[in-house]
Formats: sequence, C-alpha cells, structure tokens
Amino acid sequence: MKISIDWLKSFISLEGGTQEVAEQLTMLGLEAELDLDTSGLGDIIIGEVTSKIKHPNADRLSLCEVFNGEKTYPVVCGAPNVDKGQKVAFAPVGAVLPGNFKIGKAKIRGEVSQGMICSERELKISDEHEGIMVLNDAAEPGQSFLSYIDAHFDRIELDITPNRPDCFSHLGVARDLAIQSESDLKMPDYSPRKFKSNEAESLISLSFEDENDCPRYIAGVVKNVKVGDSPDWLKTRLESVGQRSINNIVDISNFVLMEMGHPTHMFDYNQLGSQEILIRRGKKGEKITTLDELERKVSPNELLITNGKEPVAIAGIMGGLDSAVTEQTTTVLIESAYFDPPTVRKGAKALGMSTDASKRFERGADPNGAEKAFWRTITLLEEVADGEWIPGIVDPYPKRITQDEIVLTREKLDLLSGCDITDDFVVRALTGIGCVVNGQSNSWNCTPPSWRPDIEREVDLIEEVIRLFGYDNVPSKFHYEGIMSGDRPDPQKGLSKIISILSGFGFTQVFNNSLQSEEKVSILDFESVKMMNPLSDTVSQLRTSLFTGLMETVDFNIKNGHPDLMLFEWGNVFEQTKPGLEGVREKFQLSGIIYGRFSKASVHRRYDRSADFYVLKGVIEGLMTRLNVNNYSSAAVDDNPYGLSNASEILIGKDNIGYMGRVSPQFAKTIQSDVGPCYGFQFDLNALIEIAHEEPTYRSIVNYPVVERDLNFVMDESTPLGDVMDAIQKNGKNILIQSEPINIFRHESVGEGKKAIAINLVFQSTSKTLEDKDVNSVIDGIIKVVSNKFSAKLR
Repeated sequence: MKISIDWLKSFISLEGGTQEVAEQLTMLGLEAELDLDTSGLGDIIIGEVTSKIKHPNADRLSLCEVFNGEKTYPVVCGAPNVDKGQKVAFAPVGAVLPGNFKIGKAKIRGEVSQGMICSERELKISDEHEGIMVLNDAAEPGQSFLSYIDAHFDRIELDITPNRPDCFSHLGVARDLAIQSESDLKMPDYSPRKFKSNEAESLISLSFEDENDCPRYIAGVVKNVKVGDSPDWLKTRLESVGQRSINNIVDISNFVLMEMGHPTHMFDYNQLGSQEILIRRGKKGEKITTLDELERKVSPNELLITNGKEPVAIAGIMGGLDSAVTEQTTTVLIESAYFDPPTVRKGAKALGMSTDASKRFERGADPNGAEKAFWRTITLLEEVADGEWIPGIVDPYPKRITQDEIVLTREKLDLLSGCDITDDFVVRALTGIGCVVNGQSNSWNCTPPSWRPDIEREVDLIEEVIRLFGYDNVPSKFHYEGIMSGDRPDPQKGLSKIISILSGFGFTQVFNNSLQSEEKVSILDFESVKMMNPLSDTVSQLRTSLFTGLMETVDFNIKNGHPDLMLFEWGNVFEQTKPGLEGVREKFQLSGIIYGRFSKASVHRRYDRSADFYVLKGVIEGLMTRLNVNNYSSAAVDDNPYGLSNASEILIGKDNIGYMGRVSPQFAKTIQSDVGPCYGFQFDLNALIEIAHEEPTYRSIVNYPVVERDLNFVMDESTPLGDVMDAIQKNGKNILIQSEPINIFRHESVGEGKKAIAINLVFQSTSKTLEDKDVNSVIDGIIKVVSNKFSAKLR
C-alpha cells in the first residue's frame, strides 16, 4: 500500500521528514519503507510538448517539439497518449536514465530525435508503461524533475498485515499516527443527506440470492454527469500513490478507495439493461468480460452483480466492460457494498485475480464504511463531474453486522504488558482507534469500531493498547525471578559515560561532604534540611548546592600552588519543602567549575588563555556533542536559583536541564576566600543520564558534495548572535546542514555601536548535486529574514 505524505497531512499535522514518519509507522506495527528511489533521475528535467504531428514514415510514431525552458528540441515519440500542451519528464541528449542508459542524438525513420519523453517505467517510478508520464500544471519547463517528484510524490510503502484492513487507506494510517502523536484527526465530511422522498427506489430494485454473501449493498443514482479529465488536485492525489488518472468518474472511485479504504463502483446506468440488481452466485459456463477486456468464465465459486439475468460485475473484484463508464455516460449508478470476505477471496483465487478492491474486501471491509463511501462519492460527483444526485438511497441491509462488547480488565492488562500503563492512556488509545469505552480503573467495557474486524477478544484490546503505548517503551526483563529484576541492570551506566567525557576534557572529579554549616547552606534561597543531632555547627545541615564544596576545593588548591583548575562533582542536594520527612526533597545534580588559565603560553600558543564563559560554553557544547544531542541550545536568563550571574539556561528542545554562568562571589565570601572569578555549570543529573542512555541513531552517508558560502552582516552590537544563527538555521530549508560564525569585526568603518559578523554556511542535499540556483534561492531568503528581523545589512 502506497501512502502519500502530502495526503496524510490533510488528516493530521506531521512533524519530521518522510523517514521519521516511516520509522514511526514501523514502531506502530505498520512496516514502512521509503517508496521512491530517485538516485538515477538527476539528469531528467521537465519539458513542455509545444507541438505534435504524425510521423511521415511511421504510423505509430509522432514528431514532437519539446521546450525545456530555454530551447525547443525535436523528439520522436511512440507513446499513444502524447499530446500538445503536456508537461512531461524529458531526458535531453547526454542524460543517463536508471539502468545506466544514456540518451544520444538519433535519427528514427528519417527524422532527428534529440531526447526522450519518458514513461514511469523508464524512470523506475512504477511499472506503468502504456504511455508517457504526464505531469500536472504545477510543473514548469526547465525545472528539475527531482524537485517536482519531491514536492508531489513523497510517499512510503506499507507492508500491511492481513488483520489490518483499516490501514489500506490514508485515513486509517492517519488515525494511528494521531493517537501516538496526540494530534487531532481531521475528518472529511461523510455525513448522510436528508431527503423528502426516496426517488432512487423507483429507479433501482435490489434483491439477494443469499444475504450471507452480501450482508449490505447500497445503491444510488446521479444524473447529468459530465465525463472528462479530472481536475489537477485529483490527478495529483492519485499520481502521488502511483495511480494513473483515467477520467473524472473513475478517478473519484479510486480517490475514495485510497482516502478511506472502502471500494465503490460506478455503472453506466443506461447500459445496465435493467433496473433490477440481483446479487447471486455464478452459474456453470457463465461468462463476463471485465474492465481489463478479458472474457472470464465464472462458476458458483464467484459472487456476481447481475441485472437480473446477465452479470455486470464480479462482486468485490472487478466491474464488467459492457456497463463501464464511457465518454457518452450521463447517468451513473453508485455501488457501495460489504461482501463476505471468504467469498471474495475464494472468487479472486479461482479467477487468478487480485485487485485493489479484492484486497480490501477479502480482509474485511467496514460495513458502516459503505454508507460513508457512498455519500463521499455523491459529493465528489457533484463537485468534479457537475452531477445531480437523484434524492434517495437503496440500502436494505439484509444482514446487519454488529460489534460485541468486550470487557478489558486492569489485572489482565498488567499481566500481559508487564509495565504500568495509565488509565488515561488506556481510554485515550482505545477511544482513538474508534472503540466506545465505558467504565474506569479496574475494568472497561469496550465496543470495537466496525472498521476493526480483528478486535474480537480482550487480548486484542491489550495488544492495541501496548502497540500504541510503544513496544520500545515496554521494559526488557533481564531477570525473570529474584530481587534484581529491573528495567535497567545498570541505571547509572549513563553517569559513567558523562564522567568519562568530562575527564577527557581535562576535568577532575571531586567529592565533598554533604553536611555543611548553616551559613554555607543559606547562600541560596532554599530552605535547608536540618540535622536532628549534629556533631557540630559546621556539619549541622544538608547542603543546598554543590558549588560551596567546589569553591572550597578551588580555594584549597590555590593555597597549595595549583591555581588552574577544572573540577566537577555529582551528588544529591537537599531542600525542605514542607515540615517532616515527607517534605525533604532530594535533587540529583552535576556541577562543575573552571578557574585560572585554561591553557598556558607555550611554543604552540603565544598567549595564555583564561578560563572564561566562552571556554565553559565550549565544554558544554562538547559534552552535548559527545552525548549525540542534536537539539541542544542555550539562552540568556535574567535570574536563576543556583547562584550563577550572567547565566544562560541549557535547553534540550524546550526542556531546561541546567544552567551555566559566573559563580556568585557570595560563595567565596562565605568561605572567606580570595578566589577570583569562577565559571560553572549545574545540571539536573537525572535528565542528563536519560540523555546519555539514548542510543545513537544511524544516518546514511550522503554521497553528494557540499557547497559552502560566506555571508557578512553588519548589525547592532546589542543583537544576540545566537538569535541570528537560529533564524538562519530555521530558514535553511532542508539543504542547510551547518551554519557557524567565523569572525566578529568591530571598527569605526562599520559604524559606532555596530559589529560585522562573518558566517559560514554549508549546504548539502540528500538527493542530488546542488546547483547555484538551488543554493542562491535559500541564501536570498536568509538575507531577507536577517535584514528584516535584526535590521542587519549585508556587508
């Protein structure tokens, strides 16, 4: 099943790229992989057929002229569907097609051909080869075909298990994504219409040989339809999932199928030969010519749609050619039914047929979806084909299908999941997949939706809850018995990694007493925890900060001839939030200090380098890099509770995990020390360990070259450079992989109160070699944003 990313976005807001969506679906149990391989399409451009005449020396060839945005080329083409005005995939002379086929200048039946108009199979996009690939009006002559493909054919391929017929549609896939991402699901309008009199009953008579073969069959009539080309939006939707546009009537049926997963069929009402529709089994020796123009012999194994006498369609598999929609069709009969899954499967296997419709019916379509698909089709026929719905609907529903209530217990859920899943999540997950849920805490009464025939037992509900909770969130059990059971055999493994990284940066680990005097613990605005029977006044309270002990260590080392220091310590600090033991709050923290010289003058360095804020910031950035954190940032803050001045908060995404800045002189004053300026950091160590536990993710090596550009902006001295860099990165689209300031210049030549910032930009595409026009458009956008947002000028 091909799923269009752009189509999915009409149902749900998606974050991340196509690869991220594919990974998310795979973890939901819908195995997904990227569908299109565009690696060999870099030479293909978009052309426009400006003229077409018959080849003078060949009946099945045409002489075309193709405009590539700059020049027109003669091309000999054998495709039956080529025509003037079409936008096409054009391979000029010298282009190399997938399979290492190089296009050369040729003479075909005496006429020169300077290029090739390509089909989808020649481009390795699909197996379609009956004609050339015709692009929509959004295509521009001379445009890279890759950019067109990226914009209109971004899709993934799903390998759907037989128990999930609901995911044979964009709506079904979006429903699962919406639950996991806690997003709203935007539904199309499937509402039934009201009518005063049922005029359709006078035009259609429905009867069933065996209601078990066809529990539900809905029919209606739309008149005055105009058969023709589909609008561009409809063509684009179908093309995005690899389907070829046929005409607006047929395309509507295919669109509804791909959108919501329920097959429908359109008959030419005037070609049915009768107002009667009889659903019955085939007879021995009976024949029907299907839409693929093949005459097929049917038997009692196959279920047929007949006009009372002759078959007009093989139920749930394919329609008949004699009653198919043609250019002369003005009135259509809409079929939207639910057929017995085993009956459809046996018929398809017996005939050696497998169609989009049979794949869905044989797995179990939605009996209530038949009605929704009917009304959706009516709406589209009015919008796209100017049809007029004849009020009424024929829907006898001879064998009503209902869903039995299932009881889900907390005891069974906990037993099978092996982890804690909250009541709120259980209700949200089951409601999200369409269940009607009643009850709370220990027991829920659940009625599955009609589109989930696979949910029959309590264990099926538990499987759904765990699947949506995330299999990767279910802890592994390393010990099945004994006191050592736990979700992590070494919960502080991440701490060892952090210690190793800081030691590699030149830091020394220290350990200080967690008991301090009242004076020392009162530096910060936290209520300290007092000892009941202290040994002395100097160890009467639990520490509120690690910085006090670190400053004492700095003072001790300075007095003993070691003035250049990089120290860190991890441990608990304490706060009394309310009276009693219940009010004692422990905070697991990591703090560090740098003091003195970061590096001495030597043969390798002319001057000393002082340990300052920028050195500290470099340490933090290095730590984040070694921990494979990509969404790290820092932002200046006016105030913080940890005794740091000129501080910045350390962020992972939008979450604060610590601070860095100059350590308050109050610490040195309290310990009666002459220690000068110190710079330090403080982390929430639990949050940092969680980050350290994360496994690095694999990314494929990009084989396309990078393009570097430098920009030089003049801006106010007060403009934060971090904000400028953030704005540049956000406007780099998907090809700016790195941006970095490389020089700051201050001089009267750039203006008083001004600074000139030189910024290096690195561009790279994952799908092609970048050209100047690709990079220049992004750079122009960056210059515009920086100029408008920060009143900067390009130097």
